[in-house]
Amino acid sequence: MSFNATRLTCFAIISAIETDFRDLILSLETDHAVTWSAGAVESATQRLKRERGGGSPSHTELVDYLDFADSYQILLANKSFVDAPILESLKVVTPHLERLTAVRNRVAHSRPMEIDDLAVTYDVARGLASSESWVALATTLAKLESDPAFVLGLTVQLPGDPLDQPLHNLPIPDFDETGFFGRSRELQRIKKAVLGPWPVVSILGDGGIGKTAIALKAAYDLLDDKASPFDAVVWVTAKATTLTSGEIQNISGAIQDSLGMFEAAAIELGGTEAGSDPAQEVLEYLAGFRILLILDNLETVTDQRLRDFLLDMPNGSKVLITSRIGLGMENPVKLEPLSDVESRSLLRALASIRNIEVLKTLDEVGLTRLVSKLKGHPLYIKWLVAGVQSGRRPSELVNDNSLLLDFCMSNVYDKLSAKARQVLQSMQVLRGARGQGELAYLNEYNAQQIQSALLELMTTNFVAMRRSGDDALDGSYETGDFASQYLARHQPVEPKFRDRVNSRSLELADLGQRMRTDGRSDRYSVNSLDIRGQHDVPAARLLLDALRKLREGKMDEAINLCHESQTLSPTYHEAWRIEAVVHEQRQDNFSTMSALERAYELGDNSEVMAYHFATYLCEVANEPERGLAILQSAARIDPDSAHLIHQIARTHFYMGKYLAAVDSCRALAKLSQNPIYSSANIELALRAAVFGAEQALWADTPDEAAELVEALVHFLDGLRVEQIETAHTDWLMRLAEISRRIAEESSGDAFLVKTGTQFAALFTDKVRVIDVSALGRATAQVVRVEKDKHFAFIRMGPKDYFFHHNDLLVRSQWAGVVESSLVAFRADPTNARGPRAVEVRLLS
Repeated sequence: MSFNATRLTCFAIISAIETDFRDLILSLETDHAVTWSAGAVESATQRLKRERGGGSPSHTELVDYLDFADSYQILLANKSFVDAPILESLKVVTPHLERLTAVRNRVAHSRPMEIDDLAVTYDVARGLASSESWVALATTLAKLESDPAFVLGLTVQLPGDPLDQPLHNLPIPDFDETGFFGRSRELQRIKKAVLGPWPVVSILGDGGIGKTAIALKAAYDLLDDKASPFDAVVWVTAKATTLTSGEIQNISGAIQDSLGMFEAAAIELGGTEAGSDPAQEVLEYLAGFRILLILDNLETVTDQRLRDFLLDMPNGSKVLITSRIGLGMENPVKLEPLSDVESRSLLRALASIRNIEVLKTLDEVGLTRLVSKLKGHPLYIKWLVAGVQSGRRPSELVNDNSLLLDFCMSNVYDKLSAKARQVLQSMQVLRGARGQGELAYLNEYNAQQIQSALLELMTTNFVAMRRSGDDALDGSYETGDFASQYLARHQPVEPKFRDRVNSRSLELADLGQRMRTDGRSDRYSVNSLDIRGQHDVPAARLLLDALRKLREGKMDEAINLCHESQTLSPTYHEAWRIEAVVHEQRQDNFSTMSALERAYELGDNSEVMAYHFATYLCEVANEPERGLAILQSAARIDPDSAHLIHQIARTHFYMGKYLAAVDSCRALAKLSQNPIYSSANIELALRAAVFGAEQALWADTPDEAAELVEALVHFLDGLRVEQIETAHTDWLMRLAEISRRIAEESSGDAFLVKTGTQFAALFTDKVRVIDVSALGRATAQVVRVEKDKHFAFIRMGPKDYFFHHNDLLVRSQWAGVVESSLVAFRADPTNARGPRAVEVRLLS
């Protein structure tokens, strides 16, 4: 096994320290009765027996089998025999004992090094060397000063105890030179995933992003984890090329397909039998033992055989994959670039270890500028350092990184489908984050096609999804830095395709502007669409088509367009609201409510969406209390909305809160800038006053009836005479009659008698001003209806007045005429056959 200079340097220093510690213990043994702990004796004895066999060795024989920590503890336990200068120098070790012991164990047991292992080891060594007694250490430090390369001829041999760990064939990682650092969150997630229920876990990312490194780090950590359930850890790599500072080199004998990978795994697990299926053989091992099988650089060997193998994974064993391409059947952990701080640390560490002066002496400004160009990519950093080490300038390597880009991206790009490549090219034309709907429109794809292409691009790490704003459900897509650089250098866009994409983009922008303009004219219209931004336009375009299909009676096609819109823009509330509109026309109440609830949830704080949902709750779903709460909340956001206030008034009316209904109508009447509901608002106020006052009179509470009528009078005071239409006079005549009843039924209350009389005169005067002929009309209730014969009777006083449905001012009202309906009419004195009503208007 080969080791790098960092590990060998640590070994040389630690070995020298242990040599000096043992020599000092031997010298003390000559003149003193040196005390050893029972643990130190037992550990050293076991090591000696493993090497030489049995016996009862003396302390002198055991000294060579002491490790660093035991030697240090023996010296401290016998410090009364140690010279003062030596004892003083030992104090340097005390604060670093635990860390230095860990470094020694990593060196002795071939565990991955940490980033500051070498620095800690050097610091302790220099502190000890202040005393002249540490001869071996001083000699080693002098050699390192004059010839650092001498360590390359050393072989790591340190006394150690056998580890109780699974069998493994893990290689020494390539980060051993600098040590592993950063990415602690991702490392913990990988280990948790491997120890969790998923049979297959993948580490995904660009080439050179550090997938192999973190996989090895996780694997070594699991070897030392007592809770790890694995009997063996098997490493197989399909890495086919390697990057040097000047070229991409093919690896001789590299695995070319999944069959080769299974054969390699089978050999590591115990050999293959002639004529056997290696994949089946590996599965049998995985079933018989708990094995962690690590497949490195899997993107080079993906085929159906591999997928079948992973689907047949037995319980207990796990597969950990590193790949640039996801399989879509595993628990993926995606590696992002290093942070700027981590990138700086890696660059500094490499420059220092390799003694590259031009990089070591970079000031903070220069280092920051250089790191920003390396995009947090570990391989880019290492490639640049290697290139500078070979004599090239940093600026030259940064400006011409095509070799690196080709190594990281080309073998993945070659595997993309035609549709995925087209989407990628459209993203080259229009840089920046793009929504799924926009990309579908630009490429003339439907929702399924664009989703399939984007999934492919994300699994190959060409494209990443970013969260849009504060909504975790809504995302946009953009190419990564490396992907963008690779595409610009190696896959330029054809001019004809560029022109087509730009033309489609302009069309989309123009459509969005027109839709926003149309929507502003009447935001609360059922046919108006709320456009939150340009990313909504593609989905909104489909909804306009859905509304057109609905008008044509093609409801199934309309629903399909709504579903397409929802797929393109999952968080766009209008896609569900328009679906609700279609379902409502189908009279499918359950589906309407489900779609509206979803739309309301997605339209967070949208007063328009609240209006549509609450209107349905109040007028169709018979949930006025819930609807009213939603309307009132929306009105706090848009207090000047005539639509909201009118619907609040209607809801109060439905709930029998007639005084609140009149008050809401009065509030709406004050919004002179929005006369949309002027006539309907007046009629609603009149209706509420009539119904509420009559209800109060029936309940023998004339004071409440008077309060309602008075509220209506205040409402009318705020109106201009020309706003009150002839049709409203029937209600005013009814109110005059109610006011007279208040006076008649309040004989014991002079105030109410006076108030009722005044109100009756006021309403009569208003009718006289608006239409004097209306004074001859009366209001009463229907007492009998003959629907089949198209006639009915109205009872007023002792007489029943006949009317035919042709006598209705609005003939379509006939369907609503029932017994007890309130109607207004004019008595026809010329009818020879008896009392007859003409010019009949249905009031309720």
